[in-house]
Amino acid sequence: MLSKWFKRLIIVNLILVFVVIIAGSIVRVTDSGMGCPDWPKCFGKLIPPTSEDQVTWQGLANYHKGQMIIHNEKLYTALDHFTSVQSFDTSKWEEYTKHDYAIYNPIHTWIEFINRLATVALGFPVMGMFALSLLYWRKDRVKIALAFAVVFLVGFQAWLGKLVVDSNLQGQTITIHMIGVFAIIAVLLILLHRVRENRFRKKETNKIFSRLSIASLVLTLLMVIVGTQVREQIDVIAKEVLDRSVWIQHLDWMFILHRSMIYLIVALNLYLIHQAYKNNWYKSQYFLIGLMIALEAIVGVALAHFGFPKVAQPIHLLLSTILFALQFNLIIKLQAQRVV
Repeated sequence: MLSKWFKRLIIVNLILVFVVIIAGSIVRVTDSGMGCPDWPKCFGKLIPPTSEDQVTWQGLANYHKGQMIIHNEKLYTALDHFTSVQSFDTSKWEEYTKHDYAIYNPIHTWIEFINRLATVALGFPVMGMFALSLLYWRKDRVKIALAFAVVFLVGFQAWLGKLVVDSNLQGQTITIHMIGVFAIIAVLLILLHRVRENRFRKKETNKIFSRLSIASLVLTLLMVIVGTQVREQIDVIAKEVLDRSVWIQHLDWMFILHRSMIYLIVALNLYLIHQAYKNNWYKSQYFLIGLMIALEAIVGVALAHFGFPKVAQPIHLLLSTILFALQFNLIIKLQAQRVV
């Protein structure tokens, strides 16, 4: 019974991780990352403001400690609970200096807030999974260590999210954010395989097949990392060039490298798929991997040749994450052993 519920919690966490990825990609596509200028609250409130007058300074209005307002294109935080007078009193406010972004857009604010809610929703089953793992104290403490690793990584992601907001979406923190998500998926998959009752035996695959499968996973990781760098370049270009159709002309060698890597990945995986079907090695897994790579390539072509359509960007990110999960899951199976 313990194993059954523990397994369910792991699967729930995996699903919620992908939900968070989708929510985060929508935030990126809609440029809503600074919809809430502070963290963990939003304009100093638990529930975000719904209209501009709620974040604009007003005379004879009640303010609470920590509440944020925009005044003269700057962010200010209330130092205490008070009722404002007819003129702006600087002694009641502290200028917010972590960044200089002072814009209120209700759509962006609520998109970012929903993204944060999705992250909070992930936190509860993660903590539940860790609590349940403690029941394995005598049988398998590795499960506890892995469950704690997930708690740590989710906490790290939350802390990193604060840095992303405080730095006004500085590029490198966003790339690390993505790597952290992959790490969470990897640990959850390892934990899922460990908790399963049937232990897997390594099939009669040769060393070349196993090593090339690992190489394929590494290439996927590198492609995603380079892809995030390209995405960060796009963010900068988008602020200066409004015509999306010419963005690609402003990209540097990172884009060429990213585009070139897909050819190597396709070639390598075509060989692996051929070997999988020829020798009956994890055919269904490699079919899904091949499908993800094909879809990823199609979406990549759409991004490069059709002016980076917004709808394609979250799909591109989601497909790469699914591809990583499928490949990592296969690597676990290739390295595992079954006791018969």
